[in-house]
Amino acid sequence: MNLEKLGNDLVKCSLNCEGITNDPTRGIIPRSLIKQERNGKNAVIVVGLNPGKCNKQEQDYYLKNGFFYKSLQNYFFETNLHNRPYFKRTRDLITSLGFYGNILWTDLVKCERFSKNGVLPIQTLRVCINKYLKNEIELFKAPVIFTLGNLTFDFCALSFPNHFVVGIPHPTGPYINKVFSELKSKIEKNSAFYKKELLNKRDSNQNIRAIKLSELIAPGN
Repeated sequence: MNLEKLGNDLVKCSLNCEGITNDPTRGIIPRSLIKQERNGKNAVIVVGLNPGKCNKQEQDYYLKNGFFYKSLQNYFFETNLHNRPYFKRTRDLITSLGFYGNILWTDLVKCERFSKNGVLPIQTLRVCINKYLKNEIELFKAPVIFTLGNLTFDFCALSFPNHFVVGIPHPTGPYINKVFSELKSKIEKNSAFYKKELLNKRDSNQNIRAIKLSELIAPGN
């Protein structure tokens, strides 16, 4: 199986897990699997929690162009979705840390929540991670996973012991954006410290690390 085959299976997923909306008749489908190709080195996987609400423009796009992995890819770039704050802020941050290569954008859960402020049930997280995310990470072959938000960090740190998992704050939302901006400022002031930390992928017992960048204390901070 390759990433495109997995993506085509994903968008046609017929599971209607608790706490999410999966309604192809309205163009609301599983998404959150995008490969962004770049010319540099050090490819990376970026994992969020789950996609936000699909607006009518996006719904109509999938209804017109079909439920294919290619449709997700094309919409991401054709509509400039890749430059919205969630993606741009995250991409700029990881690039500043020395990751210039391809990015696999994905989420723990591939469907949007049923309600805006609803909680994703643990069973839904469990099923989607095992059905899709584990296969994506195996196929993409990047040793470093950046996670957005605390819950995503916890799940990835526990699920992927053979990957270096790096937690960063979620880049959008009023309070969350403040935390993200503070980390970005610290990295800009002491980038050498953070880059060095990211070269140190194992702990004193030679186990692969899981760390949160915001908990590291750089000299002078």
